[in-house]
Amino acid sequence: MLAPRPTPEQDAAVTAFGTGEHLVLQAGAGTGKTTTLAMLSASTLRRGLYIAFNKSIAQQAGRKFPPNVKCKTVHALAYAAVGHHYAERLHAPRISSVKTGASLWINMEVALGDRKVTAGALSYMALDTVSRFCHSADRTIGRQHVPWLRGIAEHHLHDQLVDIVLPFAQRAWVDVQKRDRGKVRFTHDHYLKMWALTEPRISTDFLLLDEAQDTNPVVEQVFSAQRGHAQLVMVGDSAQAIYGWRGARDVMTGFDGTHSPCPTPSASANTWPPKPIGGWPSPTRPSA
Repeated sequence: MLAPRPTPEQDAAVTAFGTGEHLVLQAGAGTGKTTTLAMLSASTLRRGLYIAFNKSIAQQAGRKFPPNVKCKTVHALAYAAVGHHYAERLHAPRISSVKTGASLWINMEVALGDRKVTAGALSYMALDTVSRFCHSADRTIGRQHVPWLRGIAEHHLHDQLVDIVLPFAQRAWVDVQKRDRGKVRFTHDHYLKMWALTEPRISTDFLLLDEAQDTNPVVEQVFSAQRGHAQLVMVGDSAQAIYGWRGARDVMTGFDGTHSPCPTPSASANTWPPKPIGGWPSPTRPSA
């Protein structure tokens, strides 16, 4: 089976990729975004890494991309480096935020204006603060990570609440980093943040980031930090961003790189290309 025939826009993307410049493909639904990345990968003998948003997409890509490209999620990279040390905690029974808070000595009720904030609400806020920190590119937990509590709109009351919650959140983050006997439920975002804080260097010649519109700052930080030694390519559709609640933001519009025209939508553009019999055509010779 022959390799899929590229559209003119995909040809342009392959040409832009061949220059070695960092590349952004802003492409809408049905335009074959991931198929285009496979075409870029097949045009070179360099080593590449395709980063997908979830495990199922990465596994599907692994069966379709040429052999010079590995396909993983960013969490898989972080788990191999850091997360495996916390495997036991990852599989520990779930604990309610109230019980977790009690183990962190969050056992008081506070009054803010005419509102009473329970120990359970304080516990939830402390853990949510840690989550927001993990999604960010910041190196330490700060006041900016403490969420606003519904029903408290006044800034001075929020500031009072931050003064109470932040020390508990900092205590929770210290607990998270313990490899055993930790009290806070350990999550995948925790080891991803720990890995990001090590400023990892990903050994590859080029990086392909799919669904870039749903990239949160911590993943953006790791990805962008590789630009000194690897070619960066991101593809996505800013209009399809759906994970803003997890800290995701549009990292494509202001990305420092060549912005290539998106492929033309077609009925088959977003269908994974079957791997041609005998593999992808060699980039060193014209394909048959």
